[in-house]
Amino acid sequence: MAQLKCSRCGSEKIMRNLKIQDRGDGNWSHDLEVEIHGKPEALVFKDTHREALRATVCGECGTVALTVDNPQALWKIYSQQQQN
Repeated sequence: MAQLKCSRCGSEKIMRNLKIQDRGDGNWSHDLEVEIHGKPEALVFKDTHREALRATVCGECGTVALTVDNPQALWKIYSQQQQN
């Protein structure tokens, strides 16, 4: 695998695929997610699709890039919405 370099400072101290979590009542934690509704007009059963956010962080300057594992699934629903 090719070594990643930071786009800001050029460092190779890159930490990949880090979870981004939020804590709620009772210290309950969950991954932050990107969410899209296939049927946003529906009152219930909105055909919701979620993908967990992951972070790539530079260990030198702190630059953060966010990604999802399955962007194709989000794009499919998004592009269908734009055609309607």
